[in-house]
Amino acid sequence: MNFPEVVRRYAITLLDAAEETGVLDGARRDLEGIEMALDGSHELRDFLQNRLVNDESKQAALERVFDGRVDALAMNFMRLLVQRGRAGMLHEITQACLQIMDERSGVATGQVRSAVALDQSQTDHLRQKLSDYFGCDIRLDISVDDTMRGGVIATVGDTVFDGTVDAQLQRLHRRLLGEY
Repeated sequence: MNFPEVVRRYAITLLDAAEETGVLDGARRDLEGIEMALDGSHELRDFLQNRLVNDESKQAALERVFDGRVDALAMNFMRLLVQRGRAGMLHEITQACLQIMDERSGVATGQVRSAVALDQSQTDHLRQKLSDYFGCDIRLDISVDDTMRGGVIATVGDTVFDGTVDAQLQRLHRRLLGEY
């Protein structure tokens, strides 16, 4: 996923601070927890993004939700975001942090849309094929798209593999017309 430069700068700043203080593993757990909380509560995300809500209220909400559940570094970082008027970017920043951590450890993230739910063996097979192709470990975010007729679309970085029935029919049609 491509993030705005300001999001990447904040993410890198947090990760560099975690690395300098030796709490990178704890930071990952905290970021995953923050990400889960924000994914699970659209109300909290909307609240943090609302420009009509004052910074004190945002700060109080973040402290109620996360104080004692995350390390001091993560809590101080969230306070900094509120002070700088960037609390609404917390969700994107946590996503960017996790992606950058994966990139630094040689893991790429791929998005897969499938017409039907994939079982574990299909997921493992797809992950292995993508890992072989890209030469690194791949973490897959899989979603079911019931508008698709069949097949999958896998995206890793800027590379898209379209294995849908529609794409295969279009390729067959072009071949029949001699438009290789």
